[in-house]
Amino acid sequence: MFSANTNSTSISLLDCARKGQQRAWSEIVRLYGPLVVRWCRQYGIQGSDVDDVIQNVFMAVSGHLDKFGLKSGTSSFRGWLWTITRSKIMDHLRKQKELPIGICGSGIQQIGTNLEHGDRDRSEEEDCQDLQEVVSQVLILIRQDFSEQTWHAFWRTTAMGESVSQVGKDLGMTPAAVCMCRARVLRRVRETLSKSA
Repeated sequence: MFSANTNSTSISLLDCARKGQQRAWSEIVRLYGPLVVRWCRQYGIQGSDVDDVIQNVFMAVSGHLDKFGLKSGTSSFRGWLWTITRSKIMDHLRKQKELPIGICGSGIQQIGTNLEHGDRDRSEEEDCQDLQEVVSQVLILIRQDFSEQTWHAFWRTTAMGESVSQVGKDLGMTPAAVCMCRARVLRRVRETLSKSA
């Protein structure tokens, strides 16, 4: 895992992945795999077909990562990943259209049409949901890097909305120490997100 001590940036994770470092790839897949799964399911792709699309998506990411940020025309990794995922979903749906209608279902043609004509651009709400999915994965990913006390100070004041003074009293910490713990975790969340935004 890329720890806060390595002063990770968006470029460092992608650079490590570009160099073929397995840890970087594992982190990218762990952060974004659930998001790709959700996108696939939004288009009715289920079961082992989801696994096939995910594999195709990350193979394409691997093969084109050196072009991201240079020629991709986008500065958002999530946006770029959505573009690749959309393409792989289309490829999958095209293959499904070749099957007899009883096997692939009648809705596939409409979904494919929507994808082809761009009727399914990412809305602000969907983009927000995507970001929430990534933040959830980031929190799971970084949780192990903090002590119980630091994590509880962060979680209770940020996620639960409890007061700094009450959390400090409960944890035997000064309010300033609670704020420092919260700031450390939030800084790490931002750093991890900036690696992948």
